[in-house]
Amino acid sequence: MARTVMLAIDGSQNADYAFEYYCQSIAYSDDKLVLFHFMDSVSISKDLAESLRELYDIRGSYMEGLKNIFRIKANKYGIDESRVKFEFTCDPPEPGKAVCAASKKHQVNLVIMVSRGISKLKKAFLGSVSDYVLRHSGVPVLTVPYPHK
Repeated sequence: MARTVMLAIDGSQNADYAFEYYCQSIAYSDDKLVLFHFMDSVSISKDLAESLRELYDIRGSYMEGLKNIFRIKANKYGIDESRVKFEFTCDPPEPGKAVCAASKKHQVNLVIMVSRGISKLKKAFLGSVSDYVLRHSGVPVLTVPYPHK
């Protein structure tokens, strides 16, 4: 039975490592893979409104570049590009909720997230996206820590 796996990516080395971990350790040949990326908000003043179009061009170029990087990586591991879906969202008010919503939308069987290693103090006050997704997604969540050297 084919699975749908969602990997939350952010363009970091940690996300690259999580993708490689998926490909090398748990990928099935019939998996469907959803790569989900969200971008933080960028604020601009009214005086810079004319630059808005340029801002969206930059975001679009960034997203296309990220897609191409992960297409190349998928090909490297023998993952057929037709099985990979990319979803990008900008400015989610709460990233954890955005990940959970995307996992429901795509009816995923597994969510893979990167452990960014925030401090215990920050985690106590702010929580973490992976903690939120673990508690609210309704599907198994694999958190991949980046290996410390």
